[in-house]
Amino acid sequence: MAEDKKETGKQEEKGKKEKSQAVPLGETEAIDALAGPQVPENLPEATWSVDKLAEVVTKEGNMLLRANAVNALAKKGGPEVVEPLVSALKDPEDVVKANAMVGLAAMGRDLVQDRMATLLLEKETNEEIRGGAAWVLGEMMDEKSMEILKRAAEEDESPFVRVHAKASILAHEQAKPPEKKEKN
Repeated sequence: MAEDKKETGKQEEKGKKEKSQAVPLGETEAIDALAGPQVPENLPEATWSVDKLAEVVTKEGNMLLRANAVNALAKKGGPEVVEPLVSALKDPEDVVKANAMVGLAAMGRDLVQDRMATLLLEKETNEEIRGGAAWVLGEMMDEKSMEILKRAAEEDESPFVRVHAKASILAHEQAKPPEKKEKN
C-alpha cells in the first residue's frame, strides 16, 4: 500500500509538471494561423501614388494590404488604375478579387466597358480575369454588355466563365421591371 501511494504521488507530480509545461493559449503557431492575417499599422490609402498602390497589389504577401490597396486604387479612379485593378482579378484571395470587381464596375461604362469586353472575349486571358470581367459587364446593365455576355455564355471554353456570364445575364433580366400586359 505504501508503494501504491508513492506511485500515485509520482504520477500526480508528473501530471503537475506536464501541466506547467503547457503552452499558454494564443502562443502556438496553429492558433495564430487560425486568427488570420495580422492587421498592418500602415494600410494603403488613396493619397499613395498609383505606382505604389499597384506594387502593393502585385507584390505584397498580406491580404489585408492588397485588399486595401485595391480599394484605394478604385477610390483614386481614372484610366491609370484600370490595369492594376484588372491584375487584382487574379489574386488568390476572394476579397481582393471582389474589391477589384466592385472598383472596376464603379468606374463606369466609358472607362472600363471596352476593356472588360476585350478581356472577356480573349481566350488567352486567365479565366479568373474573364470571370471577373463578366461580372463587371453584368453590373453595367446595358444591351452592349448583355450581347458580349451572351456570346461568352455560349462560346467560352471555361465553365467558370460561362457560369459568371450566365449569372450576370440572369441578374440583368431579374432587374428589369416587369412588362405591363396590354388590356383589350
